[in-house]
Amino acid sequence: MIHLGNRRGNTGFGGRSRGGNSWRGRGGGPSRRQPDAHGVCRFYQESGSCKFGDRCRFSHDITPGREKKPKEEETPTQQQARGEYNYWKRALKSPPRPNDEKTTLQLWSGALKILDGDEREWKQVLPRDIDNEENFGRDHIKNTMSVRTRLTDHHGLIEVALAFLRTITHPAILDCLSVETYVGSIYNFVTGANGKRAVPFFQHVCETVGKAYGDLITPDFTTKAEQLMIAMSLALREILRRESRARFNEDLPALIDAIENFVQMISDKQSHTYTIVTRHSGEMRAVVDRANGLLVQEEEVQELLQPSAAPSSYPRNINIPQDRHDNDKADISQMEIFPTREEIMADVPEFLPLADKDQPHFIDDPAQRHVDTNFRLLRYDTFGELKEALGNLMHAIEADHTILRNPKLSFGDFRAYHYPNSYIGYLSFDQRRGLEVQMSFPQLQILRGKSAANRRKWWEDCKRLSEGILLSFITVHDNVVQHVFLTVTMRTTDNRRDHSLTSDERQGTITAKLARHNQNDVETLIRLSCEKTRGVLIEFPGVLPATFMPVLTNLQEMNRLGRLPFQQWILPGKAQPMKRAEKVDIPPPLYARGSFQFSLEPILKPDAPGNGNIRINPASITVDDVELLRNMETRTQLDLGQCRALLAALTREFAFIQGPPGTGKSFLGVQLMKVLMECKNRADLGPIVIVCYTNHALDQFLEHLLEIGIQKLVRLGGQSHSTLLEDHNLRKVSQAESKTRSEGYILGTSYDALEHESDHIKRSLGRIHTATHGDWKQLQYHLQNRYPSIHRQFLQVDEDGFEKAGRHPFDIWTSTGTSRLKVAEGHVQSLLDDNTLIEKAEGDANSLSRAERDKIRNIWAQEIRDIALDDIFERVKDTERLQKQITNVHDEIDRRVLQNADVIGITTTGLAKRIATLQRVRCKVVICEEAGEVMEPHLISALLPEHFIQIGDHEQLRPQINNFKDLSLESRKGQLYQLDRSQFERLSVGEPGRLRMPVAQLNVQRRMRPEISKLIRETIYPGLVDHLGTAVHPDVVGMRKNVFWVDHNELEDNQRQDMHHKSHSNQWEVDMVHAMVRHIVRQGAYKSSEIAVLTPYTGQLQKLRAALRSDFEIVLSDRDQEALEKDGFEDSENDPPANGQSDVNTHRKAPLAKKNLSELLRVATVDNFQGEEAKVIIISLVRSNSIPKVGFLKTTNRINVLLSRAQNGMYLFGNSNTYSYVPMWEKVLDILRADESVGTALELCCPRHPETPIQVSQPDDFSRLSPEGGCREACPWRLSDCGHMCQARCHSESMHQVFPCPQPCQRLHDPCRHLCQKRCGEDCGRCLVKLDDVELPCGHFKHNISCYMAQVPNLIPCTIQVEKKVPACNHLVQVPCGKDVTADNYECPTPCSRLLECGHPCPGTCSQCKPKTGESAATHQKCRKVCGRKMGACNHTCQKPCHEGEACGTCSEPCEVRCKHSKCTAKCSEPCAPCVETCAWSCEHQRSCTMPCSAPCNRLPCDVRCPKTLKCGHQCPGLCGETCPEPLCHQCTNKQDSRVDLLEMLTYAEINVNENPIVVLGCGHFFTAESLDGLVGMADVYTSDRVGQINGLADISGSFAGKIPQCPDCQAPVRQYVTQRYNRVINRAVIDELSKRFLVHGQVGLRELKQRVDDIETELEGSRAEITTGNPSPRLALIIGARAAEDRFKADRVKMIQGRYKSPSKLGNDITMFLRKVADRHQPAQKLHEATVHAMAAKRSMPLDKAFASLEINEQVPMVERDRRVVLGGRILQIRTHSMILEDKFCIAKAISNDADIKLPGGMPAALTSAFLKSCKAMITESTAANIPKLAVEASLYFANIARRYQSSGLPDERDRAKATEYTAEAKALLENALESCKKPFQNADKLSVAVEESLKLLRRSWYEDVTADELAMIKAAMVSDPKGIMTHSGHWYNCTNGHPFAIGECGMPMERARCPECGARIGGSNHTAEAGVTRAVNMEQ
Repeated sequence: MIHLGNRRGNTGFGGRSRGGNSWRGRGGGPSRRQPDAHGVCRFYQESGSCKFGDRCRFSHDITPGREKKPKEEETPTQQQARGEYNYWKRALKSPPRPNDEKTTLQLWSGALKILDGDEREWKQVLPRDIDNEENFGRDHIKNTMSVRTRLTDHHGLIEVALAFLRTITHPAILDCLSVETYVGSIYNFVTGANGKRAVPFFQHVCETVGKAYGDLITPDFTTKAEQLMIAMSLALREILRRESRARFNEDLPALIDAIENFVQMISDKQSHTYTIVTRHSGEMRAVVDRANGLLVQEEEVQELLQPSAAPSSYPRNINIPQDRHDNDKADISQMEIFPTREEIMADVPEFLPLADKDQPHFIDDPAQRHVDTNFRLLRYDTFGELKEALGNLMHAIEADHTILRNPKLSFGDFRAYHYPNSYIGYLSFDQRRGLEVQMSFPQLQILRGKSAANRRKWWEDCKRLSEGILLSFITVHDNVVQHVFLTVTMRTTDNRRDHSLTSDERQGTITAKLARHNQNDVETLIRLSCEKTRGVLIEFPGVLPATFMPVLTNLQEMNRLGRLPFQQWILPGKAQPMKRAEKVDIPPPLYARGSFQFSLEPILKPDAPGNGNIRINPASITVDDVELLRNMETRTQLDLGQCRALLAALTREFAFIQGPPGTGKSFLGVQLMKVLMECKNRADLGPIVIVCYTNHALDQFLEHLLEIGIQKLVRLGGQSHSTLLEDHNLRKVSQAESKTRSEGYILGTSYDALEHESDHIKRSLGRIHTATHGDWKQLQYHLQNRYPSIHRQFLQVDEDGFEKAGRHPFDIWTSTGTSRLKVAEGHVQSLLDDNTLIEKAEGDANSLSRAERDKIRNIWAQEIRDIALDDIFERVKDTERLQKQITNVHDEIDRRVLQNADVIGITTTGLAKRIATLQRVRCKVVICEEAGEVMEPHLISALLPEHFIQIGDHEQLRPQINNFKDLSLESRKGQLYQLDRSQFERLSVGEPGRLRMPVAQLNVQRRMRPEISKLIRETIYPGLVDHLGTAVHPDVVGMRKNVFWVDHNELEDNQRQDMHHKSHSNQWEVDMVHAMVRHIVRQGAYKSSEIAVLTPYTGQLQKLRAALRSDFEIVLSDRDQEALEKDGFEDSENDPPANGQSDVNTHRKAPLAKKNLSELLRVATVDNFQGEEAKVIIISLVRSNSIPKVGFLKTTNRINVLLSRAQNGMYLFGNSNTYSYVPMWEKVLDILRADESVGTALELCCPRHPETPIQVSQPDDFSRLSPEGGCREACPWRLSDCGHMCQARCHSESMHQVFPCPQPCQRLHDPCRHLCQKRCGEDCGRCLVKLDDVELPCGHFKHNISCYMAQVPNLIPCTIQVEKKVPACNHLVQVPCGKDVTADNYECPTPCSRLLECGHPCPGTCSQCKPKTGESAATHQKCRKVCGRKMGACNHTCQKPCHEGEACGTCSEPCEVRCKHSKCTAKCSEPCAPCVETCAWSCEHQRSCTMPCSAPCNRLPCDVRCPKTLKCGHQCPGLCGETCPEPLCHQCTNKQDSRVDLLEMLTYAEINVNENPIVVLGCGHFFTAESLDGLVGMADVYTSDRVGQINGLADISGSFAGKIPQCPDCQAPVRQYVTQRYNRVINRAVIDELSKRFLVHGQVGLRELKQRVDDIETELEGSRAEITTGNPSPRLALIIGARAAEDRFKADRVKMIQGRYKSPSKLGNDITMFLRKVADRHQPAQKLHEATVHAMAAKRSMPLDKAFASLEINEQVPMVERDRRVVLGGRILQIRTHSMILEDKFCIAKAISNDADIKLPGGMPAALTSAFLKSCKAMITESTAANIPKLAVEASLYFANIARRYQSSGLPDERDRAKATEYTAEAKALLENALESCKKPFQNADKLSVAVEESLKLLRRSWYEDVTADELAMIKAAMVSDPKGIMTHSGHWYNCTNGHPFAIGECGMPMERARCPECGARIGGSNHTAEAGVTRAVNMEQ
C-alpha cells in the first residue's frame, strides 16, 4: 500500500520539503499523520480548534517553541533572479502596442532567458503569469501572432517568431507536469477555434522564412531557420496533441508539407534538424489522417481483400468492427477497455487482426494497423475467456434467475471464485480512491463456526480478494441481468472494524470501487446499493487491472496521436523477391552521428598490450571490422562475440543482441553501461533507462551497476526485494526533493477544493441512501424548491402561525386516501402519467388515491436520487481532475529526480504506467533486458526515442500469455495471432517476404560443462563455443555420472477432482527426486542452495514442495507462488503426504539430518527459472503416458531453458518413450544414449569405496543402498578425536567429522580421578558422580551431591531450617541455614501487624511495608479482603475487595427470583418483572390459588399429611400440596437425628408425621410445619380460630411487608418455588424487593444520563463562540482571496451547524427510551396489581369484560402507591436537554440572522418555544401532585429561561411580541409559586431560592437589556449545586441529633462517618448502620 504523507497541501508560497513539514505527502488524499514529525496543525493554529480533535496527527502545541520556522533569507542570486523576473513581468503587465516588434521581441527573449536560467521557481511561475487574466499575456500572444512582415524586413518577424515559439516549446514549459494546467490553457489560446489562429500564423512564418532564405543564404540565417522549423514543428505537434478540433483544419496538410519541404531544402537528410522535423511531420500526418477519416471504411474493405504482394498464407475473411454492439468500434481509442454489458451478452465473433501483415485489414497505415492489432490481441488475451465465462453465466441467469443463488457455479476452464447472495452495502467517497462501495457476502462455508482469530488467520494466509483484484457483480433488476466490474481497494482482517472479512462470523465485507467511471455504471451501482439487491460476486484472481490497464491505455493514446517510434525498424519493408536474407541497414543513434566518438577507456584492461584509448566513430566503422574486433578482444575482458555485440549496440539506433544461455548477457550490459556513462555528458544523453520484464532481473542488473560505482541510480516500482536498492527507490529519493512555492500553492488550492467537493459528494450520497424512505424529512426541501404549491399544502404551521396539533399533515396524507379496493376509480387513476399526476397534486394533494400517493412519493424520491446522482457524477469528475492536478505536481517532483539521475530502472509494466512522466524526462537511451520474454504490446507501448537496445534470446522462453489456446504461437489456432511471439523473435527470425533485423549473437558460454552444453549446441545453437573454464568443472560428488536420464515407466498421476485441469504430477518422480536431493546434500560438498529442482508443472511443484519441506526450507520465486495460486494450489504447512509416497523418510538419522538438511532449497517451474543457474539441477519431467502426450515440454524454447541451467551436473527423471516423439527430445536422448547416460538405474558413487557398484531404480533404494550418502559397508576410518573406529555406515567426509563416537568414555576427571560417565563422542564436562555425607562449612551434612560441587563446599547451599533474627527489624524467622538474613536484598517475610483504616490487618510483609531508603513513613499494602457487606436491595454480599469509604455499588450476582414457572435471567441489581402466570399451588383439600404467581396467595394452607407414596413404598412425610421429599422418608432416611421441632426440640425420629408433617426448605433443611409457621409469620397473613387453626385470609393491604423469611439453621431465604406453603408471606416481601431494585436501577440510569447532559452542555457552550463570533482566517484570505475565504468560512459554519445537534438529539432519544422503560406501567408493583385485578375478574364464569364490570366495591384490589421519583427525574432531564438545545439555538439564530440561507436543523427556536413551555408546565403540575417541590422549582426556572430568551430574540411580528409578553407573565407567576415552594425543607431549597429570585430580576428587566454570562452561570449553579445534582432526591434522608437533615445516596444506608455542616454533630455511619441519634427524615422524602 502507498503510505500517505501529510494531510493538506501547502496553501501558500512557503514551499516545504517533501520529507519535511509539507501539508500533503505523496498519496494525494487526507490521511492521519505522525504527531511531531509534521509541525503544528494549521486549523488549530488559525482558529484554536480542530475538527479532528485528538485524532489529528499534527501538533496542537502552539507554544513559542513550536511556532513555524521563520522564512529563510534569500541569497543574492535568488534576489537577483526575483528582480529580473519582476522586471520582465512589468512588460507582461503592460498592454501590447501594435507593430512594436522590438518590445515584443524583448518580451519573449526575456521569457527565454528566465526559462534557460537555474531558478526553478520562476520557470514555473512564468506560464501561470502568462495565463493569468490579470496580466496581458494573452494579448501579447495575440499581438505576436498577428504581426505581419514588412516588404523589406523579414528578419524582425523571424526573430520574434523564433523567440515566441522557443518559449512555448521550451522543455521547462512542456516537461514540467506541475504547470500542465496553465500550459494547456496557453496552447488552447494559441490554437484558436479549430486552429484558426495558429495555422495562419505558421503559414505566414513559413512564407516569410522561405522568402528570406531565397534572398540571403548565410550559415547564421540557416541555423536560425533550422531552429525555427524545429520549434514550429514541435509547437504544431503539441497543438495537435492537445487540441483535437485543430486536426480538422483544412490548411494543415499543406502547412505540414511546407515545413517538411523547407527543411529538405536547407538541411541534409542525415542532419539533426531533418530527422527531428521529419519525425514530427510523420506523427502529425498520422493524427490529421485519422481525424479526417482516411482510415479505410467498411465499404472499401473489399478492395483490400486482394493483397498487393504474394501473401505468406491463404487470404482470410475478416469480421469488421461495425457497431455490432456498443463497444464494437473501428477506432480503438473509442473502445472501453473493460467489456461492456452489451459486449459480454453479444453473440458475435470478436474481431481479432491476424499477425500476418499481408492478410487484409481495414486499416491501411502499417503503423496504426500494428498498434490496433496489438491492442486488440492483448485485450482479448485479458478478457476473451473472461467474457465468454461471464456471457454464458449471464445468459443462464437471464433464463433462470435462481442460478444467482447456486453455490456451485461453473466457469468452465476459466478460474474464478464466486460468492453467492452478495450485496452492495453503503457507498462512500474517499478523496484518494474515489467512489467506493462496501461489498458484503456470506462468510465462506469453511469459516463458519470458527473463532474470529481463526477466520483472521485464514484470510491473512490466503490471497483471495487481494487489493487490486478484478471483481464482477451480477444481479437481476427489473428482470434485466445487470453487471458491473469492480476492483478491490481495501481488504482488512481487523476484527475491530465493522467492515472487514473477519469481524462477523456470518458475513465478510470488502471495499471496492468501479473499474470504470461512466455514468451508467455509477447509476447502476447506486441503485443496487440503495435497494440492497442480492447477486453473485465473482473474483478473477489472475486479473489485476494495474498490470494491463497502463499498457492498453497507452496503446490507445499512441493510436490517437499516430505515434510509433522506430516504426521503420519495427515494421521493416518488403524484401526483394531474390534476396530473402536481406537485412535492414540501421543508422547510428541521432546523437552519435557526424564526428561523434565513443570511448572504450572505461572497459580497457589496465595491463593489456597496446597503447592509447580505443575510440569508435559509428559513422565510419562496421560491426564486422576485424581489426577493431581483435583489438577490443585483446584489450578488454570481452570475448569476440561480446565485442561484436557491443559495437552493434553502439552503432545502431535500434539494436538487437542475442545471448544464448551462459554467454554473459548481463556482463555485456554492464560493460555497455560503462561506455555510455563515459559519454553521457558529451552526448547529453540524460538518464539511461534500464527496462526488464521481471523485478528480479531488474534488481540483479541494477545491483551490478551499483557494484561498478554508478550511485545516481533510481529504481521505480514497489516490488523490489533488494536491500541494496532500498535507498535508491524513487519514493525514497524524491522525499529529499523540495516543492517550489508555486507547487505548494497548487497543492494547497487543489486539496482544499478536493475536500470541498468530497463533502458535497458525501452529502449527496446520504441524500440518495435516505431518499428511498419518501418521508417528509427527506422530501420537504425538494418539494419546497420544485413544487412550492404542493409543499404549502403540508405545512404544519398555518398562516396565522398556529401549529396544527397531532401528527404531521404529510404523515396523515401518506396513511389515508381512497382505498385500493375502489377498483373502478383507482384503476383509472393509476394509469395517469407522471406529469398529470403532479398537476393533480398541485391542485389538491388530498384528492389523490392511495395508489397515486404511493406513486407520486416514488416519483419525488426518484427525482431526489436523480438530482443527487447527477451532482455526484459531475463532482466525481471534478475530483478526478483535481487528483490529476495533484498527481501532476508529485509527478513533476519525480520527473526532476529522474532527470538528474544517471540510470533509471523500471519494469515494462511500470514503464507503461509512468510513460507520461518518462516522456518528459530528456533521455535518449533505453536498454531492454529479457527482451525475448516481453510481449510486443508491452514493448511498443513503452518506446522512447532515440536509442533502443534489446538484449535477450528468442530461443529461450517466450512471453507468458493468458489465452494459450487461442493466441499462442504453439497452439494450432494461435498461430494466426502469435501474441506470445516477442518483437525480438519476430524481427530476429524475420517475417516471410520482409527484411530481417541484424542481430549480434554472443557465442561463448561460461556456465555448463561440455557434456551439458552439447545438448543445446547440437540442437539449437550450432555456433556456441565452450569457454576453457567449463572443461574443468568438478564432477558431481556421490554420483557416477554428471549427466543422466533416469528412464522409467511409472505413469503420471490420474487427475484428482480437487486439482486444476491444467496441471499434472507424478508421485514416483517426487519420491525419487526427494531421495536424490537428500543423497547429494549428504555428500557435504554442496549447500542445498546450490541445488535446484525443476519441473514444468505447478501440480508437481506443489507435491515436491510438500515432500521436501520436511527436510529443507523451500524457496519459491514470486512468479512460481503466483503460478501455484493461479492454478488453484493452496500453500499449507500441514499438507498431508501425497498418496503413494514411500517410506523413504523413515530411514533418516536425526542428528545428521538436523545438521546438514536445514538450508534453503530452490524448487521452481521451468518457466520461472530462466536467467538463473545452479551447480546441480534435478529435473522431474512428470509426463508418462501411453498416448504419448508431452504438454509444455514439446517446444524447443522450454527444452532449451530446462537443459541449460546446470553448471556441474544434471539429472532428469522421465519416460523416454513419451518424450521421444518430440524431435528435439529425440535428439537429446540420442546424444545421451551415445554417452551411455540413459538408463533405468541411476549409479551412485561411494566417496570411500568408489569401486563399490551402487544402482538405484526405486525411491527406497537410496535409503537401502546408500543410507548415509555412501554405501552399506562400515566406515573404514578412525575417529580422530578418540581413536575409536567409526560405527556408522559408510558416509562422506563432512558427515564423518560430525559423527559422535558411541563408545563409553575412557577419560578420567581431575582431580577426583572418577571415570567419565558419558559416551566418548560427548564432552566430559564436570564430574557428576553422586556423594553422600558431605560436610558443609556450617557443620551440617548433605547427601546426593555431585562430585564437582563437593570439591567446593562453600558453594553448596545448606537447606536445614533454622531460626535467625533479622537485624533490620529484629524479627525471628525460620529460614534455610544457608540463607543470609543480613544481606541488603533479604526481605523479611513476617506479616505486617498494622491495622488499616478499614479495620482489617495489612496484607503485606515486614519488608514490603517498612520505610524505603530516604522515607520516614511506612507504605502499607492495599487491603485485599473481600468487602462482605450485605447489599441494600438483596440478600447478597459485596464481593469486591475492601473499599472502605466507598459505596458498594449495585449487585452483579445473578438474580435469585424464581418460581414454578420460570427463573429471572437478569443480574440481581436489574429490575425483573413479576411472574403473572396463575399460581401453581393446589391440593385436593384447599383447592387451587387463583392469584398470579407473584401475588400473595388467596387460598388457605393445608395441614393434612400428603397421601402420596414415595419410591421406597412409604407414605410421604410432607404436607399435602407440597413437593414430595424423596430422600426424607420418615422410615428410610439416615437423617433421623435432625432437629425438626423447634418448640419441643424433638428430632425427626421422635415426631409423629401424621400429626405434624414436615416442611422442606430450598436449602435442604426441614422442620415441622408447626415450628416454621410461627417463625415465618403466618399469623400476619392468615386469621386463625381460638385453637390456632388457620381459618381465613388476613387483610394485608394496609400493612408493610417484612423481610423474606429465612431458614432457622442456615439463614438462607425461604424459596417460594420450593416451599409454596409460605407464598403469601414470601411474595409480599419479594414484590417489595423488586420495587426497590426498580428504583435503584432507575437511579443509576438517571446518573449516567445526567452526566451526558453535563458533557454535551459543556461542549455546546465551548464551541458556540466559533459559530457566533468567528471570522474568516486572514491567512486564508491572503492565499485564496477575501471573497473565497468568506465563502469557505460560510460553508464551514453551515457544516458545523448541520452537525451540531446530533449528539443532543441522540441524548434526547435516549432519555425518551429511558422514560419508556421506567414508566408507571413497568413498575413491578403496578404490573402485579393489574395481573391481580385480571385474575379476580377471571374467577367469574363470564366474559372478561363483564367480569370486570361485575366486581363490587369491596372486591376491588387497592391501587398501589407508585414511586414517581425516577420517572419525574427523567422528565426533568428531558426538559433540561430541550432547554439546552433551545438556548443554544437562540444564541446561534441571533448570530446568523443576516444570512437567510442558513437554516438550523430541527427548526428555528422561536417555533419550538411554545411546545417546550407546555412541557414545563405539565412537569410542574405533575411534580407538585407527587409532592416533589424541588423538580417543580427547577421546571419553573427552565420555563423562565426560555421565555426570557424568546422575548429577547428580536421578534419582528406583533403577534410574536404579544406571545412573549404572555410567556413572561406566566414565568413570573410560576417563579412566585416556586419561591413559596422553596420555603419547604427539601434539598438545596435555599440555593434554588436564590436562583428563582435572580430569574425574577431578569424577567423584570426590559427585553432589550442583555443578560450577562455570570448571571446565567449563577442560576445554573444553584439549580445543580451538589455532585449528584438531581440524583440525591432519590436517596434516603436522615436527621442528625440536632434535627439537621442530610442525604445518603446509592442504597440509601449510611456508609461513612462525617460531621453535620450545620452543628458539627456526628452523622452518617458505617456498614449500613447509622450513628447513634441519627433518625430517618421522613418529611424530606415526601
